[in-house]
Amino acid sequence: MATLEYIRKDTPVHALQASSKMLLTVLSLIISLFALDYVLLGIWIIFLLVWWVIGGIELRRIGIILKILLGTYLFLIILQGFTYRFGNTVLFQLGVLMIGPRNYAAYTLEGFLFGTLIFMRVLAVVFSLPILTMTTPMTKIAAQMGQLKVPYQFTLIFVTGMRFVPLVFQTWGNVMQAQKLRGRDIDKLPITKKATVYTAALTPVLLYLLKLSTTLQTALECRAFGSPATRTYLEETKLRAGDYIAQITTVALAVAILALKFMGYSSLHYVIRV
Repeated sequence: MATLEYIRKDTPVHALQASSKMLLTVLSLIISLFALDYVLLGIWIIFLLVWWVIGGIELRRIGIILKILLGTYLFLIILQGFTYRFGNTVLFQLGVLMIGPRNYAAYTLEGFLFGTLIFMRVLAVVFSLPILTMTTPMTKIAAQMGQLKVPYQFTLIFVTGMRFVPLVFQTWGNVMQAQKLRGRDIDKLPITKKATVYTAALTPVLLYLLKLSTTLQTALECRAFGSPATRTYLEETKLRAGDYIAQITTVALAVAILALKFMGYSSLHYVIRV
């Protein structure tokens, strides 16, 4: 989860306001929902990677993300390969499982391609998240959400979640390292014993997180969270020239991609039906 943590750098993307990067994330979600096409999704993913380069985000982190999402990709191509209803080109067959006119034991090329296309949808959203979280401090994100009149309770949940998720993984890693320092070679244990070790490790992790949540609750109560007082913000959220350029470019590309899709453009209509 260190892939999503803020890294202080002096880049044009770091200098942008949080709203510009939040807009990019929202448009990435819209593109993933409506632009179901290899070329259109590919263009958007390349556009996101350009943001990565300009923002100084190391491209090796792409490998980390892909490694994390490998299970998702395998699940999608296996599921769609056997269940895609427009699949005609059979690559292999595990037997016969006829449901209506279709054999659901046959793995098709069209299903594999469609599963890959859905995975590109996932990447179009996931690749936008580091642009927001790794180039924007949480204080600026919280200030921007407040300026956008997002309820304070939702802002707190969002910011706390973004802070706690890396903390959970860090705490889990510390517990596992403590087990290894005590002479327990977890990597060489059989699966059944590994499950026992992991189950036992959950107890200290949960207790530590409960302690942190109690401390957070006390801090919020001491600061009168939820009071109807007018709030002020230390972080400036005024848009600058770079923000206007970034937002106009992002919106223009998103509109062009969606317009092509709604006009009937399809790069692989002769291979799969979507």
